[in-house]
Amino acid sequence: MPTSAFHSHRLLDRGTAPFVVEARLVRELGERLVKEPEIALLELIKNSYDADAMTCGLRAREGEELLVEDDGNGMTQQEFLSSWMRIGTSGKEKVAFSRKYGRAVSGEKGIGRFAVRYLGRHLVLESVAWDSSRKCKTRVVATFDWPKFDRYEDLGRVEVPFDVYEEPNDTPTGLRLSITKLRKNASSLDLRRIRTAAIGLVSPYTAFIKEAEKDEVKPRLGHEADPGFSLFIHGEAEQTADLDVAASVLNNAVIRVRIRLRDTRLSVKLWRRDEERPRYEIVEKIDNTIGPVDADLRFYPKRKGTFTDLPVNGKRAESWVRENSGIAVFDGRFRVFPYGRQGDDWLALSADKARNQREPTSSLIKKHFPMSKEVRLDPTQNYMLQLPYPIQLVGAVRVRSTRDSGGSDEVGLIPAADREGFIHNDTFTELQDVIRAGVELIAVADRELLEFLAEEESAQRLAKLKAETREIVTEIEGNAALRREDKQKLIRRVEALGEAAANEAEYAQKREQALEVMSLLGVVAGFMTHEFGVAVDHLEKSKTILDKLSRRHAELKPDAEAVSSSIANLRDFVTYSEGYIRGASSTPDKPFPAAPRIAQMIRVFGKYAEERGIAVESSVESSTTAPAVPLSLYNGVVLNLYTNALKAVTGKSGRGERRIAFRAWNENGEHYLEVSDTGVGIPTALRKRVFDPLFTTTEKNRDPLGSGMGLGLTLVKRGVEAYAGQVTVIDPPPGFSTCFQVRLPLE
Repeated sequence: MPTSAFHSHRLLDRGTAPFVVEARLVRELGERLVKEPEIALLELIKNSYDADAMTCGLRAREGEELLVEDDGNGMTQQEFLSSWMRIGTSGKEKVAFSRKYGRAVSGEKGIGRFAVRYLGRHLVLESVAWDSSRKCKTRVVATFDWPKFDRYEDLGRVEVPFDVYEEPNDTPTGLRLSITKLRKNASSLDLRRIRTAAIGLVSPYTAFIKEAEKDEVKPRLGHEADPGFSLFIHGEAEQTADLDVAASVLNNAVIRVRIRLRDTRLSVKLWRRDEERPRYEIVEKIDNTIGPVDADLRFYPKRKGTFTDLPVNGKRAESWVRENSGIAVFDGRFRVFPYGRQGDDWLALSADKARNQREPTSSLIKKHFPMSKEVRLDPTQNYMLQLPYPIQLVGAVRVRSTRDSGGSDEVGLIPAADREGFIHNDTFTELQDVIRAGVELIAVADRELLEFLAEEESAQRLAKLKAETREIVTEIEGNAALRREDKQKLIRRVEALGEAAANEAEYAQKREQALEVMSLLGVVAGFMTHEFGVAVDHLEKSKTILDKLSRRHAELKPDAEAVSSSIANLRDFVTYSEGYIRGASSTPDKPFPAAPRIAQMIRVFGKYAEERGIAVESSVESSTTAPAVPLSLYNGVVLNLYTNALKAVTGKSGRGERRIAFRAWNENGEHYLEVSDTGVGIPTALRKRVFDPLFTTTEKNRDPLGSGMGLGLTLVKRGVEAYAGQVTVIDPPPGFSTCFQVRLPLE
């Protein structure tokens, strides 16, 4: 049987072994606990606040030195040795409030010195304080050469040189940190992020938190009244302009929500713009593990009217919201990153918008605004589809982190070790639920607001339509160029159109249906062109026979001549249509002469004007080129404006010139085409309506082709605008009553 190992050997030694901490631990902790230079500086600012400073100044000198100075209590020699020189000191955990003003202490666990190590390789610390043991003011000056310390195997053997001087009693107290040999990422700081990281600094969040701080106005027993804390960034431009924009924008939010949690009482209030009384007010009793919460959320949707009537430029206001968007979280007076930073989605707003979340997630909104299945499936009623994006919100949430969790990470807002947010425990989930309720309440109110705006817009549109209709009727009645029966028919049509347009949804549907029908006619036109071509060939053979018969039978001669003329016209139509169809499928690679296009249209369709005693003229120079748009587009515009002019002149009563005139020229990089006529004219109030798909003033018996659908000008407008052009009714030249002008860019 083997002998026990413990029994077979002599005991040689016994004792205890301490951990040996290498000096490079400070560097390792600095790089892991602090990830960004702005957060490192924020830790130093917190230390100044905890030291009862009224001001803290930051100065960056050409990327070579960072200075952090404050007018706080400073440190005596004893405080320097027991606090600053003790890694992981628990001193702040034992003291919840500052010495002089009773401020709730912000920093903890001695992270400040790690922040300094993260920012640069060399530090000179100077501290002036009242030393009660020496009965005088002293200045402590210490020098830290961090890379030199890294060489030591035992952190306890690192020696930091310091000197202590006596100072006159009138020397201001405070701390000065001079950080040099900066690390690369600390040589270029985002001052704006630092500016918005502390409430005392000029920032959009200052106004948010003032209301929340009313509970802290009275000084704590045994402490002086707190004069406040201000942060100054030397060399940064004055923020007066930003303050003006901030005040204007914040005071004109479309929707605003205030959240207040005290003990077990949760209050959520919502206002619309320019409303003094809350539109919604919800009060609930909840199990609160968060502590006191104050939140102020402002909503700026990207829609018409959001930034109108502001005392600042609308584009500047919109830019300001974009720059300051997000819901920031403050632990006391200091920002907790990354919450509210661009790209952060701590409330899952962007994620839920991306997947069209249709049900509320906050317990408060589920209780007070439940949705039926029908409402949830209806996009016109489901309020969650109006959930704001983070970029549409500017807000701040003020909480108090838990300084001592009592060994449990599940209760309390506990800062993460790297100072990036809070630990995601049950308390943090509760905070998310409370703030998310405020955002979802905005969605509820915004759905109602959109319905209200739609009704208001509809009423305004109807009133405008009625006013326009009255104006048009008055102008028609006073138009001497119109026959009485034509006036009555036109007035009835205008009134009917106004009534139809009042029902916008039905009106829009009819417009699109009419355009769809018109687009299908292109297929019919292709078949007709082909069949006409075949028919013309057969007619040519028949014409030869008819010509022979007319020579033997004189009574057939007029018919033979009429058939011959009709065949010639049909041949022109077929040729024109074939060219039109071919031109629709291709775009020329260079500009083409405009005059031949107009001349061809007049030659083919001019007889309709001649039959009605209407003169058609064209004053287009041969050197004028049209832009490189499809030939069919240009031909179609010319033809539609011509037939429109024919209708207008044909419908005119009384005597007078009956003319249609074409003009075209190039000027300032644009091609101009104008078609003028001496017809009945267009009332001023009707100038926009004539492009409507359902608007026509032409009677069948006045239409030269007897086939008007009221779509010609609509198609002209759409075709021209498709190539970045514009068509408008302008004041006519002398001697004419109407003029349509088309502008197309030459490039």
